[in-house]
Amino acid sequence: MPDQRYMKDRTSLYVLFFGMVLIISLIILLLPYETVYVQDEAYLDTFLIVIVASVIVFFLGTLYNVLLWMEGKGLVGTPEGRLLRLLPRILKFVLSRRFGRILSVFLKDALYLSKLKGRSVLRWATHLLVLGGFAAMFLLDLLVTFSLDFLKYQPMIEDGGWAKLWIRDFGFELVGFMMLVGLTMATVRRFIFKPKILRTELPDATSILFLLAVVLGGFILEGMGIAGRIPGHQVDQAYSFLGYAFSQLMPGSAGQYYDQAWLIHGVMSALLIAYIPFSKLFHMIATPIAIEADKMLPTRVR
Repeated sequence: MPDQRYMKDRTSLYVLFFGMVLIISLIILLLPYETVYVQDEAYLDTFLIVIVASVIVFFLGTLYNVLLWMEGKGLVGTPEGRLLRLLPRILKFVLSRRFGRILSVFLKDALYLSKLKGRSVLRWATHLLVLGGFAAMFLLDLLVTFSLDFLKYQPMIEDGGWAKLWIRDFGFELVGFMMLVGLTMATVRRFIFKPKILRTELPDATSILFLLAVVLGGFILEGMGIAGRIPGHQVDQAYSFLGYAFSQLMPGSAGQYYDQAWLIHGVMSALLIAYIPFSKLFHMIATPIAIEADKMLPTRVR
């Protein structure tokens, strides 16, 4: 009987999980991508294959972390069964008034890092720039994708549109600049000053250098687009202030390699998504959520 219950829980969870992954993958593949400026569609097709594979790895890694956490001592049933029973509670919680209060605490502790601010302003500023910039980049991506591919919002599409200039150009540039400053501070502190109280292990170094390469690569790609006068990079270039600065160091012929650079940057960004569940960035965000979800789990009667 316990084995049958375990198989039922496991089957139900994985059917739900892979159904969700399939829906997200189909959305990614079916989006029109009309404002992607690569000329050779083979580069776009390659990117789509990599991003779908990376999203699958991201969700598998996230599920693995959650099930590992569900194996806590003193909890009732299988990890899969506990997670299935937790999902309706989470939905009810998200729709409740309590969610707003908990969200404010989460933003204060997990993103603003209020407790860290009192211990070290430099560490606090570094984490805030990186983590806050990462969160803002994700939200901007959602907003822009929805505006471009679903709403077909013209001010977001047209070269001189206010949304194109202030959100797609300046907004992404500002958020990327925040991350670049924070990552530079983290790199200098960990690899140059090397304070005795700070241990830099392989996961720390990988996360910092991976993020730094992706962010810096985005500015280089923007510079290549401006220097090569690629469509979408020809009007009011100063809104992309760092990309414009990089373009001043590049010849016009750099635009010939825009497609290849776009693919490299896209693949690195996709691989970063796949890496998140196995990095410290994931645990920095997930730990406060796990603490709150822990209160919803049934425990054994003593």
